[in-house]
Amino acid sequence: MKKVFKVCQFILKYKISLGQTSTLQIISSKSHLNICLIFFERRTKVAFSAGIGPPQRILGPFNVETNLIYSKVLTNIGEAYNSHTGVFTAPVRGVYYIRFTGSEYGNTSNNIGVNLYKNGQNLLHLGENGSDGLAKHISSGVTLELEAGDVVYTRLPANYVLWGGSDFRTTFSGFLIFPM
Repeated sequence: MKKVFKVCQFILKYKISLGQTSTLQIISSKSHLNICLIFFERRTKVAFSAGIGPPQRILGPFNVETNLIYSKVLTNIGEAYNSHTGVFTAPVRGVYYIRFTGSEYGNTSNNIGVNLYKNGQNLLHLGENGSDGLAKHISSGVTLELEAGDVVYTRLPANYVLWGGSDFRTTFSGFLIFPM
């Protein structure tokens, strides 16, 4: 859009230099340029951050892989994150940064982990072994090229645990770096 704006601006300046435009046409063209600029400044903005909030609890272990739902939304600009399903849906084609964190307290003999999915495909697994009796923390991020309508979400692997509570140590976040 920025390139289009610059081209329009160049054409207007060129026509003025040739004397091919009247005062009314110049005013009209400048109005069109301003509309283009407003449109450019109002381009799609997407950012979300949500946590597994209160009550304080251990999630899992479950016998099967389970969708994680981050119900406490901290930010949801563009309304692309659904706090009822735990799913982020890309509103526009672009490059996005997706980040997730997790921790575990009070049940230190279990593994903690998160699987990241895009459109039903497991992209990556992040986990830590819990056999040493200490609290665990995990964190990762990934840059993804997404099409409009692509969905991204996380799942708790079978027999793994995570901590949920008011301290938001288990979170899911993302934002649009740039549209394409």
